[in-house]
Amino acid sequence: MLQQLSVRSRRTGSATASRPTGTSCRSTEHQHHAVSIAAVEQVDPGQLAALAAVVDVGSFDAAAAHLHVTPSAISQRIKALEQRTGQVLVVREKPCTATPAAAPLLRLAAQTALLQAEALAEMRGGPAERSRIALAINADSMSTWFTGVFADLTDALLDVRIEDQDLSARLLREGVVMGAVTTESAAVPGCRVRPLGIMRYRPVATRAFVERHLAGGFTAETAALAPSLAWNRDDALQDQLVRQVFGRDVRRPVHYVATAAGFGAAVHAGLGWGMYPEQLIDGSFVHISDEHLDVPLYWQCWKLDSATVARVTDAVTSAAAGLLRPR
Repeated sequence: MLQQLSVRSRRTGSATASRPTGTSCRSTEHQHHAVSIAAVEQVDPGQLAALAAVVDVGSFDAAAAHLHVTPSAISQRIKALEQRTGQVLVVREKPCTATPAAAPLLRLAAQTALLQAEALAEMRGGPAERSRIALAINADSMSTWFTGVFADLTDALLDVRIEDQDLSARLLREGVVMGAVTTESAAVPGCRVRPLGIMRYRPVATRAFVERHLAGGFTAETAALAPSLAWNRDDALQDQLVRQVFGRDVRRPVHYVATAAGFGAAVHAGLGWGMYPEQLIDGSFVHISDEHLDVPLYWQCWKLDSATVARVTDAVTSAAAGLLRPR
């Protein structure tokens, strides 16, 4: 089983305005997707490994090759596990994916594999085998402070997933990642939370863009005509800034550019104005408003007595302390 830590995409609706506002977090699990505790206590390790492998590699055949068994054996193990839990656990498509009911079992499989590897290494008196650590990170963190984590994890195999910070906790719930940078302050079940700091965003554009579209200032009238940029349709930072400045929504033309490099290139090219991480703003940008948005970030990870989890957590919090604003 490959252990993973994940980090999510750019942004959405969790910013704290320059005037502090309350935030609400949602961590409720849907009861009808839950697998009974009694069923989990009776899970066969081979069945658990088969489920994890199918979801990890995407097919029964590939899972069989990974575990050095036949595809028929994989199919039988998955079927037996589904019968035991009374839930459909795998969506049998290409690629195979996990159902919501499989989340606690996938988390159990990943955590068990990690603890077993550490226990065997301790018994041998040597380092554990190089494990794959899956993390969910948002793109703006990756572009600014998170790369400082890499130097502390050179002996691990990283699986870094770029995910929106408002959605990355979902990957923890699904058992896909070991840890995530998220805007959720409420702990995901089975995880612990540590505040990282605040990422500040400011509305910027090029001087040529301002002269062309905002010569009269950033008003509700000019904002309705001047193109803005967004990461995707879930990216609400620009909308929040507009509401903060004008006290209401303003419909406006929007370009969608869903990569960190592309978003920055679009702003530099004068395609539109956008909310940009304060750490990345240089002399080629003009602030179109004095307002800003603060996005609080948290580190959530498995609540395990694991040297690997502790080491990753230390690396993440240390890197964040160097660049993020304190809360």
